[in-house]
Amino acid sequence: MSEIKSHPIVLFLHGALGTSLDFNALKVILEEKGLQTLSFDFSGHGKSGVWPEEFRIDLFARDLDAFLNKHHLKNVAVFGHSMGGYVALYHKLNFENSPLSTIMTYGTKFNWSENAVQKEIPMLNPEHLAEKFPNHAQLLKEKHGERWKALMRSTAHMMQNLEKLDGLNRDDFMDFDIPVMLMLGDQDRMVSSEETNLTASWIPHASVKTIAHSKHELERANIKEISEVILQELT
Repeated sequence: MSEIKSHPIVLFLHGALGTSLDFNALKVILEEKGLQTLSFDFSGHGKSGVWPEEFRIDLFARDLDAFLNKHHLKNVAVFGHSMGGYVALYHKLNFENSPLSTIMTYGTKFNWSENAVQKEIPMLNPEHLAEKFPNHAQLLKEKHGERWKALMRSTAHMMQNLEKLDGLNRDDFMDFDIPVMLMLGDQDRMVSSEETNLTASWIPHASVKTIAHSKHELERANIKEISEVILQELT
């Protein structure tokens, strides 16, 4: 038991339009292997009671900081899906005495240029989604309640301003002094291997892992392989 206690706590950070429930299957596997896991919902997501004035990476990093302080967490390994991974990286770089000791991301996007963002914006139009993909719209409503449309619009606004307000650059990444693993699904259409590998080349202790048979969404990812990568990294 003493060996298990020496392992870091695994904190899951969900992506845009996601919730902490997205990690349920992954948490079961890791907890069966003796790891302690935690998760929470960012402001404006899931059933969290807080609706922020503006969605920003900095806001979600402050959510993370508040959670870490509230639970007096030390030696924390983060697994962040998509936006959650970006929030963890931002926190480590911008918050003094950040207790994050390892950061693992899955499907985290690093190219937030205007051209890249414009490709994603149409899918964040709630009316378009409800018309073309009603099942997805219903899923978002079940996750977030009646504010799901406002959530999509706020996320679109954040994406359009991310690079200008909270973007991380090469100089930022070169300051990392902890292990960083960037995972990417082999069928991810939102995040390219080029941007993932370029970012990894800027981080002193970074590695890249391609996950087989996996799309961007966690529910369409190879959870078994992801869990094996996490366990190999932490145990």
